[in-house]
Amino acid sequence: MSYEVLKAIAGKSGSALVTVVVVRGSVPRHVGSKMAVLPDGSIVGTVGGGILESRAIERAKGCIAAGLSGSLEVELTGAQTLGTTPVCGGVAELWIDYVVDTSPFRAAVARLDEGRTVVLASLRGGAGPGPRCAAVLDSGGALVQGRENCADAVVAARAAASAVAVLSADADLFYDPILPPERLLVLGGGHVGRAVARFAVSLDFKVTIVDDRPGFSDPDRFPGGVEALNGRYPDMIDRFPFGPSTYALIVTPGHLSDLDCARAVLRKEYRYLGIIGSRRKVRMIMEQLVSEGHDRGRVEALYSPVGIDIGAETPEEIAVSILAEMIAVRHNARALAAMELDRRRRRG
Repeated sequence: MSYEVLKAIAGKSGSALVTVVVVRGSVPRHVGSKMAVLPDGSIVGTVGGGILESRAIERAKGCIAAGLSGSLEVELTGAQTLGTTPVCGGVAELWIDYVVDTSPFRAAVARLDEGRTVVLASLRGGAGPGPRCAAVLDSGGALVQGRENCADAVVAARAAASAVAVLSADADLFYDPILPPERLLVLGGGHVGRAVARFAVSLDFKVTIVDDRPGFSDPDRFPGGVEALNGRYPDMIDRFPFGPSTYALIVTPGHLSDLDCARAVLRKEYRYLGIIGSRRKVRMIMEQLVSEGHDRGRVEALYSPVGIDIGAETPEEIAVSILAEMIAVRHNARALAAMELDRRRRRG
């Protein structure tokens, strides 16, 4: 969603970019969540809904009217959170960037469209006429556009590598990594692949289905927004635009085609690679890949058996378990460590 927010900002001078920069306790969205408030009052993205979002929109509209950048701290504790019902919550700090010069955001979007990660460096400060977005940097921390003295290349590169937004040590600069639009390549258009594609579209993945059987790659089997392609798996993998925000799922109908897909994808750059299969099948595929010379660490990092162990049985339930795992990877969730331990247990 960050891509869509930046795209909206890049196309409309006089907008406000709202970013969650600090959270303490329990809040609806994570650090780095964004929302664009446009001059006509419409919004793109979300910072969590409810009282947090309503106050953010109100503050952003005030910044637009005054032509100033600003900040906002919202306490989500006690009865104020949900009417008269007290709940435990937390505190969120948001920075609001009143955008007059859209060129830094256009530069960021252009690089994202090329499949490259960018980092936005924004400045702390009270209400004022200056923009918060001080610089756009690449994934290595090199300056793309903006003020060179406002960005630490080492910190920016670390943020890009971890895909997690960070504040500088003095809390004056916020380094916000933005990954290119997330592409999901589903290799296999059977029941599970079809269910994954159907749900993934609503989760903002750009979905491509590949199957070597014409009947299973018929575009009419899939919802709008899903690209369905027919052809040999290795050939289609070679043509696909892999990158740091590519997710790949192997759910072909056979062991040998799964192995062919794994061989081809392992040579690419990706963020997630999952393979469906039984314990025995997973072990055989992994052992074969290592014996062929594929890096052992890279093979062992495969998300296989794929999905979270929630007792899923139907294709739709399995799709939910797989996409929940992908969402955890998307947000670098704390649950990933426990999920990895459980996956190794299931491998036997």
